[in-house]
Amino acid sequence: MNNAITIYEIKQELSDNELEYLLTMEQDNICFFRFTGGNPSETESLIKKLYHLRERNVLLFIIFRFPFRFEGKSRMEAAIHQFFKLKDICDGILYFYSDGMMEVLDSNTSIKEAKIFFEQIEQRPIQAIREMLNQTGDINIDVQDIKAFVKNNKDCLFIRTFEGDTFDEPLKYVISAPYLPEDFAESNQLLINIGYSQDVDMNAFRQINLRLNDLFHKAEIFKLGSYLMNTSGSNLKITIMANGISDPFSRPRKLKSERLYRYWLLDQWEKVTKLGKPATWFDNISKKDIRTEINKDD
Repeated sequence: MNNAITIYEIKQELSDNELEYLLTMEQDNICFFRFTGGNPSETESLIKKLYHLRERNVLLFIIFRFPFRFEGKSRMEAAIHQFFKLKDICDGILYFYSDGMMEVLDSNTSIKEAKIFFEQIEQRPIQAIREMLNQTGDINIDVQDIKAFVKNNKDCLFIRTFEGDTFDEPLKYVISAPYLPEDFAESNQLLINIGYSQDVDMNAFRQINLRLNDLFHKAEIFKLGSYLMNTSGSNLKITIMANGISDPFSRPRKLKSERLYRYWLLDQWEKVTKLGKPATWFDNISKKDIRTEINKDD
């Protein structure tokens, strides 16, 4: 089943050709849409396209990066509005701070090198999900597990892979990373996949679970997967997907939740106008269909 899943990655813009291609895919697939906020003109047409993906079997994740504060207050305010609009439309959203990314760079880092580093950070959750679905072992995590997990909670997500001889060392680095959510350990639920090499013993496995329970003390484990890596030594590869993380900013008071049924109504209108019968629009749409779409949003 895992082999039938395709993970797509799109950055900043969703072209008509890309949308049309994704909509032709019949099996369940995953799409990561990477977006750097700040340009308000990009929002409306993008949300309408993403709505079409959401209505199909595509599991839609947004990887959202807030702009640098030195780019101006208005740009940051626009990004905050975009964040909440995109959160309303997607299945799950992750976020990064550009200012935090810059904090870990040397002052002499070139713009080219910085962009490569930013790309690598945004790629990590995508690679983590890809590896999670491709690994087979004692207990597998599949796309249906991920779907059920993200639909349990509409708050923000955290996805990260820790790799090394010990769990604590890479964990310390992530906890101190200024570009990640500060409260990722306050999540509600966890999806965990543990890879272990041939020489990892049961005591190490016990310590990993104790450490995870200690760090994510408020969270319950939704599912725990495990697999044997075909390597010697005592290496670990732990992927954690956490949900229930709070928003990075308060939702603007004047910003209403995205009412997705209006896009559905527009789609129905376009269909009947193409038939040349706009006057019979409500004859073609039942009240039951409209109520169903409104209840989806609620």
